[in-house]
Amino acid sequence: MAGNGSHLQQAPVWLAEERWLQELLEWFVDRLDRPRERGVTRRIRKSTVPALFRFSEDTRYRWKLIEQLATDYDLFSITYDRGIGSHQERYENAQLRLNHDSEALLRAWLQRPRIDPVRLAWQNAIDEYGEKFIDGGAALLAGLPRCPGWEITELAAGFAAIAEHLDHSLSLREIAARCFRGDSKFLDTRQELLARLYGDRAATILPRPLLLTAFAPPHFDRLLIVENQDSFLRLAEHPPPGCALMYSGGFRASATRLTSDHTRFAFLPGSDSHYFQQHWLHPDLPVHFWGDLDFAGMSILKGLRLSLPTLRAWEPGYQPLLELLESGGGHSVEQAAKQGQSDPGTSGCSYADQVLLPALRTHRRFVDQEFLSPTRLRNHAPLT
Repeated sequence: MAGNGSHLQQAPVWLAEERWLQELLEWFVDRLDRPRERGVTRRIRKSTVPALFRFSEDTRYRWKLIEQLATDYDLFSITYDRGIGSHQERYENAQLRLNHDSEALLRAWLQRPRIDPVRLAWQNAIDEYGEKFIDGGAALLAGLPRCPGWEITELAAGFAAIAEHLDHSLSLREIAARCFRGDSKFLDTRQELLARLYGDRAATILPRPLLLTAFAPPHFDRLLIVENQDSFLRLAEHPPPGCALMYSGGFRASATRLTSDHTRFAFLPGSDSHYFQQHWLHPDLPVHFWGDLDFAGMSILKGLRLSLPTLRAWEPGYQPLLELLESGGGHSVEQAAKQGQSDPGTSGCSYADQVLLPALRTHRRFVDQEFLSPTRLRNHAPLT
């Protein structure tokens, strides 16, 4: 029986003299290297193994060699055709089925290491489009991108088509939608791949602006960033005196691009947009954040501080939520399906780190900011 690993049997010495048999074995390995759903089989016919039908030569000896590969080395199983006539050779139309467990042995004999069929398909696809990429498609071959419902040739064509849309002042999502069946998010996590495929040309892709909503009364002297839409709009109806408001949209505003030139604002009626644009990043402007009293809210606070290092948790908003938590209120992790939230550790805000986060760890319950009514908000002291 065939062994494996370091105990693979050596090829029979006579195999090197039988070129026809080497070609038959090479055919089996070629099929192993192609995508397939079934085992690898070969019918013995004049068109498939002509050496066995050159009757002026010793064809019976040749067939004994195949039988020896089946019995002594377990390379094949042989199924004979019961319907052949008495004038035909016994092996005619017989089926050879390659033994799956003998693949390593066969590859070792022929010095044909296994080739990943996905990698091979990518290599074939890249051969068609390789000149489009500065690395010849090496980044695609290294990563072997996959996407349900896509053939590899289609994916390769999509990545190659990106070249036509560079240098045209388009965003990543615009390019993705045009190259990948209208899927604008296809390239969201593949910027590094594009840089390797297209080099400096990838830098011409426009950064996607961060679009935020704000309310900015004239001459405001403080800024409050609010996590959730309903609470933001309630506060905008009766904002704390002298306070500008910004809706963070969950984690969106915690991105480091918050303070970049690509951030855009939509303003509620009554806002002084010009004054806001001039002053909202002033280093002396007090900035606070108010969101859900849970680990996600604290993570947003931590993320915002990367762009706004003086930002603090808004105590007038968090204190009532904390009181509810400490009196036994709030919801469980399971009730709100928040099992995926991670403790951010420290946020850099002393109030959050010394008061809010310890309470969350102790009680293991959360409170969403919408719990706090507009009336109760208006009764709290202004920002300090």
